[in-house]
Amino acid sequence: MSGPTLSLVIPAYNSRAYLADNVARAAEFLHTSAIDGEVIVADDGSTDGTADTIEEKDGVRVLRLPHAGKGAALRAGMAAATGDIRGFTDADLPYGLEPIPLAITYIRERRFHAVIGDRTLPGSAYEDAGLLRGIVSNLASFAFRTLVTGGIYDTQCGFKVFRGDVAAEVFRLASTNGFAIDVEIIYLLLKYRLDLKRIPVNLERNAASSVRVVHDSAQALADIARMRLRWATGRYRSPMLVDLLEADVRADLESAASAAGSLTSPPGPI
Repeated sequence: MSGPTLSLVIPAYNSRAYLADNVARAAEFLHTSAIDGEVIVADDGSTDGTADTIEEKDGVRVLRLPHAGKGAALRAGMAAATGDIRGFTDADLPYGLEPIPLAITYIRERRFHAVIGDRTLPGSAYEDAGLLRGIVSNLASFAFRTLVTGGIYDTQCGFKVFRGDVAAEVFRLASTNGFAIDVEIIYLLLKYRLDLKRIPVNLERNAASSVRVVHDSAQALADIARMRLRWATGRYRSPMLVDLLEADVRADLESAASAAGSLTSPPGPI
């Protein structure tokens, strides 16, 4: 039995005030957009009864997890997902749901392996996060680009979508429990030379964050050092991703050759 077109994972921690409405909104959006999908709430050990506010039904599931961090919740959610395409967004739906059809189009028709929101692109709208948070965020972004993600300026945007088989393998390889999970996923995509598409996003709402700016930034830098060590020691080794890229490149070459052949074929009899 095949899975749905899209699995949307929403990691949540103490989001009782708004999560139920946002899950219902996500499920309705998928329905009205004619997207066969499921919403998976990965509750990261909330203490305010967040999971109890969600009505589990066809197309909506809740994972009740021990508190371990956003990364752990996302890895559990992606492991439970069954969609041909799998994505995640934050519990407050900061960038809405409108980018989802575009992401699906890029993956299905343009054959990208992943689509990520990037708040630095033209066409994006994002409000100032405050002086301290802005300074720390910029320093962290510089460190991430320098040490891990190259030219990817925005690693932390809470909107990312992947081809299903890519998501399954990349999140299987990932080991970060905290907020640096976003960096680790992009790091793996780049290391395996997978095709990554950045799209602009517009901030619609921004709930209070559980991020402890200085502490979590320092932890993220430690996680980055660990990522580089894991790559150097072969702990991120994935023959599956190597084979996947080779197969995709071969298919592209065959498609290009076929298209070129049709252009150079002599015309038929008049």
